[in-house]
Amino acid sequence: MDDNKPVLLTLHEALRLDLIEAYMAREITLAEVAESMELTRRQCSRLIKRYRELGPAGLVSRRRGKPGNHQLNTTIRDQALQLIRSRGRGMNPSAIWRILTTEYGVRISKETVRKLMIAEKTWQPRSSSKA
Repeated sequence: MDDNKPVLLTLHEALRLDLIEAYMAREITLAEVAESMELTRRQCSRLIKRYRELGPAGLVSRRRGKPGNHQLNTTIRDQALQLIRSRGRGMNPSAIWRILTTEYGVRISKETVRKLMIAEKTWQPRSSSKA
């Protein structure tokens, strides 16, 4: 990691950093960190591990700067829809996503492909079983 590069944190990330540093200084317990962050202890342990490995830069959101599904580029959307319409019948969203990413180099989430396939009526999700 390049220590000379400044790390810009959002307020949410800065608060998490303060809590993790307080935990590492043994000022608060893991349970208190988890409660304050509204996460599980396991999630907090993973954040702390990432902080130890990468420093404060490890707490920066990995999705920062990436467009959400609602901001999908029309070219990407058109490519996905074209593939879904041509090969979509009988294929699941994961298979379509794999083709889009490997063969066409399209960066799109599986969830977006799933939503597009449902909208195009080329795939129906299974109903969830009630136990």
